[in-house]
Amino acid sequence: MESDLVPYQALASLPARSVLVLAPHADDETFGCAGAIAAHVAHGARVRVVVLTDGAIYGDREVRERECRTACDVLGCEPEFWRQADRALLPTDALVQRLATIDADLVYAPSPWEVHPDHRAAAQLALRLGHTRGVRIAFYEVGAPLPPNVLVDITPHLEAKRRAASCYESQLAQQDYAGQLLALNRFRTYTLPAQVQAAEAFLLLQPHELATRLPALLGAHPVTGMPAADTPDDAQLVSVLVRSIDRETLAAALDSIAVQAWPRVEVVVVAANPGHSPLPAHCGPHAVRLVQPSQALQRSQTANHALDAARGELLLFLDDDDWLLPGHIERLASALQRQPRMVAAYTGVMHVDGDGKPTGQVTDLPFDGVRQLAGNLMPIHAVMFRRRAVEQGCRFDESLDRYEDWDFWLQLARLGPVAHLPGVSAVYRIHQSSGVHDEVGATTAASRRIYDKWQSKWREGDIAAVMQRAWATDDFEQRHAELAEDVAKLHDTVRAQGDDIGRQLAHIEDLTKHAAGLQEVLARREAEIAALHASSSWRITAPLRWLAARLRGGTNT
Repeated sequence: MESDLVPYQALASLPARSVLVLAPHADDETFGCAGAIAAHVAHGARVRVVVLTDGAIYGDREVRERECRTACDVLGCEPEFWRQADRALLPTDALVQRLATIDADLVYAPSPWEVHPDHRAAAQLALRLGHTRGVRIAFYEVGAPLPPNVLVDITPHLEAKRRAASCYESQLAQQDYAGQLLALNRFRTYTLPAQVQAAEAFLLLQPHELATRLPALLGAHPVTGMPAADTPDDAQLVSVLVRSIDRETLAAALDSIAVQAWPRVEVVVVAANPGHSPLPAHCGPHAVRLVQPSQALQRSQTANHALDAARGELLLFLDDDDWLLPGHIERLASALQRQPRMVAAYTGVMHVDGDGKPTGQVTDLPFDGVRQLAGNLMPIHAVMFRRRAVEQGCRFDESLDRYEDWDFWLQLARLGPVAHLPGVSAVYRIHQSSGVHDEVGATTAASRRIYDKWQSKWREGDIAAVMQRAWATDDFEQRHAELAEDVAKLHDTVRAQGDDIGRQLAHIEDLTKHAAGLQEVLARREAEIAALHASSSWRITAPLRWLAARLRGGTNT
């Protein structure tokens, strides 16, 4: 039905207690969502506007900031300016962490389908923030239309939006942005009642939808050909190696690569069987190569074909039923460029079922070489590693049809340190058709094959570490029991002291009440004495008291 494609009703405002508006440049907050901002202010919500870049390429920074302050004053909010370089905004960990300190239950940001690289980088910031903080994201439109699921009636605030937009004289001198965006707001009333004069369109995503709906949303609205956000000139080439059996989910995997901000990315899709469906030449700004085999390949063989086809200095695998979250490649590649000693780096991964619904499980443990000997801790697309590891002999064991990635990581870990970047930035689908999850546990035949292979390769230090860990477990359990006993004793002591304190407080309360009673008696006595001194009988008998005192004392006072 039509209502499944575009809303036929408009809201007066999106419910929110505290609102964060991300504006790549001074003016985006007004052109994109001024009506929504004014509505939030009218409903008593706190609104915080963060202008991310200095906007210096297309205007004077100070002029643009002054115009922004005036426009936001019209809307009833105050902007703050983070002054990142114009046309060079990146969804970095530092910016995500800084934004995460802001208390907000609703975040506005440009949509992922915007054309300007700063707008798209701001969208990725919002997606990462939403996933990190668990907040709703409302994407707005400025330079490109989006597929909306919410329309907000801005008729009551239309004049405020006009006045706020008119404050940006320096930008309106270049182009009639205000007229164009107000025309878009008018167009958005197409499915609404006649009394609605203008509406702003948003794509509102709940926290759980940010990971599960992102690939489908991007696939429904292609982003092919969009330019990548600028990054340093020394950015190394990243090869994303996709093993594919031509599933329908491959499109979602490629879409998740399309929104990655790292500028130098090649996508190598290696088909496991001949006759793979053709692929586009690009996914987003990234070039795609399809490697077709002459005969069917097993999982390990497909992976080795991908290693041979890769041209990048940094390599990352991605199976065709999994996907990446925005910023995944940038996090890993940046970490490896900063730490040249590291042979690999990995992030946390969220698990979903075959339908893309979260299972509640997350793999995000610090690297532990001993624990890695016992079982695989890193899904294949969690890890980015250096090409030099392949040149030093790391290959997938083609005799293995299960846990070939576990075996590969064991090889990799012998070549150098592995960095753990805490936080989830990829999604791992438990897809039964893959066959990988049919056998789980340390006693399965697939696990025993890994143990049998590596038992002969263990070095003296490996065996010592395993034995030390085994004995440490007994020590840990004993220490845990001792600490539990100490905690129980402390609880008893605290409870006894609490009872004693309670008794002392009760005694203090009794003494306080007694003192208050004595104060009351004293006050009454002082009042009686004062009344007696003021009485006429006291004055009349004064001579008698004087005479009595003289007779008793025998002196003249």
